[in-house]
Amino acid sequence: MRNGALPRELDLRGLAAREASISGVATLATLERLVSAGVGLLEPASAAFAFRRDEEGRYVVEAHVKAEVVLECQRCLGEMTQLLETRTVMACVWNDDDAAALPPSYEPLIVQETANLSDIVEEELLLAIPASPMHAGDCVTEAQRAALGVGAERIESEGRKESPFAVLAKLKS
Repeated sequence: MRNGALPRELDLRGLAAREASISGVATLATLERLVSAGVGLLEPASAAFAFRRDEEGRYVVEAHVKAEVVLECQRCLGEMTQLLETRTVMACVWNDDDAAALPPSYEPLIVQETANLSDIVEEELLLAIPASPMHAGDCVTEAQRAALGVGAERIESEGRKESPFAVLAKLKS
């Protein structure tokens, strides 16, 4: 068991053979694709990995990743925070053919001789980000409220316009 920064360049198969577990944190400096996606972190992402072999001899990695991220709300375009937490069971494979042969209970993890745990953390976080993040409640800013208030007053001063369906009501009678 290890705490602190996640280690780089690990032999996942060797860890699985020893049934090891590792936990640690990944900072934004090590998660470059997350930064390029416009995502920030309030604090480093925490991750716990358990390595083992299953009954078929596959090398299995169980990952639990947790991070509070800063995203852009798609409704008000302001910053928002959201807790992302994933639990994934992956099997180490070496190519796409091996990945296709996996049972549905495993996610494929294509690895070479060594793997970087921060890359796995980053991939899990990218997959957990909602497609359209939005604040849970009303997220209209004061400037937007003021703009909407001015618009509402102007509409009320112009009076109510006749509904386009009023013509149909006249035809019906």
